[in-house]
Amino acid sequence: MKKGMELQKIGENRHSLDVRGMVCPYPQILTLRALNNISPESVLEVLLDNPPSVKDIPPVLKEKKYAVKVSVLDKGTWKIVVKLSDNVSCK
Repeated sequence: MKKGMELQKIGENRHSLDVRGMVCPYPQILTLRALNNISPESVLEVLLDNPPSVKDIPPVLKEKKYAVKVSVLDKGTWKIVVKLSDNVSCK
């Protein structure tokens, strides 16, 4: 895996996954893998630049009972914030 695409701890119960430069299905696969490797109380921030992934990942996560918030960081870069949907706050 390329440097920067590993799961990074960025705070207490907060992790980041940078999958910029990757195309489907890898951002989704790595996001789901990351969610399996962090505690249920944790929030995951996924940075990506693949428009199809931005469209496809949120419905898959919502189906798995995650709360999802997508925001635009700049032209062509998005951040998806993910947390289990119980008492969710995706700030």
